Amino acid sequence: MNRTVRSKDRSPRARSAGSGRGGYRSQPAHRSGGKGRRPAARPAEFALPVTHTPALPPVETFAELDMPSALLASLTAEGVTVPFPIQAATLPNSLAGRDVLGRGRTGSGKTLA
Repeated sequence: MNRTVRSKDRSPRARSAGSGRGGYRSQPAHRSGGKGRRPAARPAEFALPVTHTPALPPVETFAELDMPSALLASLTAEGVTVPFPIQAATLPNSLAGRDVLGRGRTGSGKTLA
């Protein structure tokens, strides 16, 4: 393909029009061959965070939680009175305003917690 470059055109595409690669110059190869990537970070020691506040105990029923009565009535009307294990463990802490992290299998009730 023959391309003509105007002398006043200063775009990078115009300056490299005659390079034979569709109008673009290829990037120079780096010595490392990594194409400008940073070297991988060295693995650091991992330490578990220190918990300063113990977790609240899990509940056995939704009625034990400080929740609005309308919500409890709605859950009871749907036949939901006993929380899943992940809900029992995380709801007391999340309702107390604490950050929680729960990990469980699909269908374990995480979304509702």
